[in-house]
Amino acid sequence: MAVDFYHGHGSPFSWRVWLALEAKKIPYELKVLSFQNEDTKKPEFKAVNPRGQVPTIVDDGYALWESLAILEYLDERFTSGAKLYPGDAASRGRMRRLVAEMEAYLYREGVSPIVDELFWSGDKGPNAEIVATARDKVRDELEYMAKELKGRFFAGDSLTAADCVMAPLLQYCKRITFRKPETKLDELVPAALRDYSKRIESLPYFDKTYPPHWR
Repeated sequence: MAVDFYHGHGSPFSWRVWLALEAKKIPYELKVLSFQNEDTKKPEFKAVNPRGQVPTIVDDGYALWESLAILEYLDERFTSGAKLYPGDAASRGRMRRLVAEMEAYLYREGVSPIVDELFWSGDKGPNAEIVATARDKVRDELEYMAKELKGRFFAGDSLTAADCVMAPLLQYCKRITFRKPETKLDELVPAALRDYSKRIESLPYFDKTYPPHWR
């Protein structure tokens, strides 16, 4: 039975789950929700996820949201394809650490404040100091993560949870730079992560997951 996958194009959180579904070769039915049309707020979706957020999956009647919880669930539930949390306890612990660091430091302390200030600050306009501090955080975290690569990806030659989280964040930084060139976030990406991003982009399923309105 296919997993129902509720997705919103452009959401890095939802994108990570889509990459995981593809990497693990899990049958799924894609259900794209429009942020512009406020589909996530409609009663029919709130009945599935009362928080009204993507990503959300429904597996044989069981609904689950929060992207990191979904990644772990998919890895435990399905044995096909890539192992998102591979290896022994220490290796799986490292993977959870990397995912937590990407979420807490690269996104929440780096990327998120930049997005909030540049796109959601309203009439008051962006706070340049907040943007500058967050940009420095993005630079530091990307340099840190570049050193964590182990071969082609974060744990060798196979895609893992850390890659599912990092890849959309790198694309998100690229998108922010396209929308707001003054941020120059793309210039902060170390060479090792640039090469890594190219490897991600060469995956056979990457193109189908890429947000169509970003093309």
